[in-house]
Amino acid sequence: MNGKERLCVNCFRIVRGGHEVCPYCGFIENGLAGEACQLRPGTILADRYIIGEAIGQGGFGITYKGYDTNLGSVVAVKEFYPSRCVSRAENETRVSVFSGERKQEYGAMLKRFLEEARNAALFWKEPDIVNVLAYFEQNGTAYMIMEYIEGVLLKQLLEQEGRLEPQVACTYMCAILKALSKIHEKGIIHRDISPDNIFLTGENTIKLLDFGTARFQQGESGQNVSVVVKPGYSSPEQYRSKVRQDSRMDIYSAGAVYFRMLTGFRPAEALDRMEKDEVAFTEHVGINVRLKEDILKAMALDPEKRFASAEEFRLAIEAHGRLPQKSGFFDRFRR
Repeated sequence: MNGKERLCVNCFRIVRGGHEVCPYCGFIENGLAGEACQLRPGTILADRYIIGEAIGQGGFGITYKGYDTNLGSVVAVKEFYPSRCVSRAENETRVSVFSGERKQEYGAMLKRFLEEARNAALFWKEPDIVNVLAYFEQNGTAYMIMEYIEGVLLKQLLEQEGRLEPQVACTYMCAILKALSKIHEKGIIHRDISPDNIFLTGENTIKLLDFGTARFQQGESGQNVSVVVKPGYSSPEQYRSKVRQDSRMDIYSAGAVYFRMLTGFRPAEALDRMEKDEVAFTEHVGINVRLKEDILKAMALDPEKRFASAEEFRLAIEAHGRLPQKSGFFDRFRR
């Protein structure tokens, strides 16, 4: 770029003529970060990645749109930022870790963040699992560089639509289970299959996100493991720290996601079902009896009664729920 050109740090297109306001996205060059704790747009990480706007923030991290100057491509940058343990002054890059118990907690969570990156990096060539391109520590915290995904979260689609037509739900569920099969083949359980971790990228394609709670299956029996639950989607065994956790937990969660897609309702929490085991299907959604049985089997409270694998679950619903999908469905929700 010459002296009259610059890279917009919001949309990452070349701006010519010395304009302060990007003619493509309206971003003001000297604009501040959206929140005081967020990195300022234009911040450079690892002498390579330019930070743009924040596109998501939760209790444990901030995700930014970014730009890889080596490859000349847009990426997503996930910054480890557990707000209960750290703070950052406005326009600063380094995080300040609180003292005492919070410092110890931060160290343990940072270790899990890097473990998440390593787990996800095992699948960097897979088209249906988010690709982690790099991860590193800097500024007193850590970062994960991921592919930037164009699409819509299943959670957002369900909030907008309520429920999906059976043929659409079946198509996406089969894609989700194919991705799960690849994860389980590596001996990993995801432990957080839910609508907010599934990106829809096309008519019948998805990207599975977030390995923050993933664990290897081996050697977990009888050991203390972290309790991570998402009401309605987590299996009963996820509520206990000393129990064998295996891939059938993900089968339960996948069944719960399928129930949500078909009915428009989040299923009852597993602990409530243990007192009164009831999974209520509404009568007007057109779900055939065999498909209901498949979902109930996936969501069985006893792991031994569930499908033995994601592939077995997929084959069952493909046989009982597959119908020709209406073309053009996904185009209505493209960003």
